[in-house]
Amino acid sequence: MSEEKDLLERFEILKKALFDCDTDTLEEIIAKDYVGYDPAGNPQDRKLAIEAYAPGAAQLERYDTEDVEVRIAGEIGIVSGRGFIAGTFAGEKWEHDLRFLDIYIMRDGAWRLYVSQVTPLL
Repeated sequence: MSEEKDLLERFEILKKALFDCDTDTLEEIIAKDYVGYDPAGNPQDRKLAIEAYAPGAAQLERYDTEDVEVRIAGEIGIVSGRGFIAGTFAGEKWEHDLRFLDIYIMRDGAWRLYVSQVTPLL
């Protein structure tokens, strides 16, 4: 399997883990020193990101992607594209139409999500 296909498969596994509230898989994929930025620009660390998708927290109803591009530069992988994500959190419905940029690093023989940034589309 090519590195690009391997990284794209890892991205799809991450999406499924978000839908399934599968914190074990999220803990395996998200790097210990991860940092992300939500649609409001708020930073989040690994602990917050995993807790947000634990059972009983956020529940995804939809996560559609398009224009997905995968790039590899040594031990750095980038997945970018456009996404529409919707779900509920604490009983409140939410949705975002956004551009995303996820940076992965190769650690211990597997791609780990290292940095994530989303930008809302108006």
